[in-house]
Amino acid sequence: MASHSVTSQAPDPVQGLPGNIRKLSLLSAAHMFLVVMPVIVPFYRAHGLSMREVYLLQSVFALGTLVLEVPTGYAADLLGWKKTLIAGSLFYGASFSWLARANGFTGFVAFELLAAVGVALFSGSDVALLYASLGARSDVGRQGARAMGSLLFASQLGETAAALLCGALVGVSLRLPVAVNAATAWLPLGIALTLREPTTPRMKRGQHAENLRALTLALFAQGRLLRLLLVNQVLFSSMTLIAVWAYQAYWSSQAIPIRHFGWLWATQNVAVALTARVAHRAEGEASLAPSAAFIAALPIVGFFGMALFEGWIGVAFGLAFSICRGMNQVVMRHALNVRVPEAMRATANSVTALGMRLLFAGLGPLFGYAMDQWGPAAALRLGGFASLGIALVASLPLVCEARRLRSP
Repeated sequence: MASHSVTSQAPDPVQGLPGNIRKLSLLSAAHMFLVVMPVIVPFYRAHGLSMREVYLLQSVFALGTLVLEVPTGYAADLLGWKKTLIAGSLFYGASFSWLARANGFTGFVAFELLAAVGVALFSGSDVALLYASLGARSDVGRQGARAMGSLLFASQLGETAAALLCGALVGVSLRLPVAVNAATAWLPLGIALTLREPTTPRMKRGQHAENLRALTLALFAQGRLLRLLLVNQVLFSSMTLIAVWAYQAYWSSQAIPIRHFGWLWATQNVAVALTARVAHRAEGEASLAPSAAFIAALPIVGFFGMALFEGWIGVAFGLAFSICRGMNQVVMRHALNVRVPEAMRATANSVTALGMRLLFAGLGPLFGYAMDQWGPAAALRLGGFASLGIALVASLPLVCEARRLRSP
């Protein structure tokens, strides 16, 4: 990266900040302690929304983060990751406090927009702070993958615990999980305030054109592998997100009582957590090609399995998306982060999130429309064919490139 685009600072005297790493895991767990999520679709539908409108709400959220994703990541790289995490936690808490009193489509749009600001401020800053907190270590590649896996493991345990709590609360009232979430959504703020900002190189303020040029070169001019990693992470993050928002409607179509939604949601998150816990073992050039092929196969299995099989067997096939999510967020995301300069990691991670949100905003409502018009099975079959096309067009070139680079 060009030296004029980075402000040089003295290295942090502490070689790594293990306290930050532990707190970031706790922050991820608190951030994903989403008590309402296992019943959010029934909650929306109880207020008269169709599945198209449910996906439309998620597109509002996606478009909100789309607009803010890169500017907030860039601001984090300029001003400090801790500051943006604190600001994001403030908006995050406010969004769920608003949801507890919202009613109707317009009220839910306001919730999604507040949450979008919070998530956009949070996105990328946590990962950038995580890698910076590892310090100047010779084994940063191995430790970075392990730390990334631990971060995702903690977030899924937080969501799992929240799902189990939801299962107990929803038996009393569908609104009770929303009310509890309004209080627990403020937990991340207390944790973010205790983080320590490492002293690291930063992009220079006032040289935005040079910074943008350096970021573009870092992401798109460092070789075909980095570009393919970026594209594949965006595509599979989008496909798994579309599938996740289909779960609850699919469970309802299989006549599964809503009292089971809590532990079913928890099971999905445990699968992500366990996958993330071991996915760091696939770190390294030699493992990238088989890992990419495995990640590409999982959505195909998940979509077609849920479409072709009914009842609990079809529900079980949904676990393929959880495994895909765990592998993608550790293996692909780590492979991207170790190839991006430290001074612009938050911005780079925001670029991938922007791509994912943009794709979801376009495809999500179409998938929801397909579910409304033709039923879950037909929509899931379409998802399966789309995943097969992605595997051939995007994942196969990544597998071939990874094999080429590790060949002697």
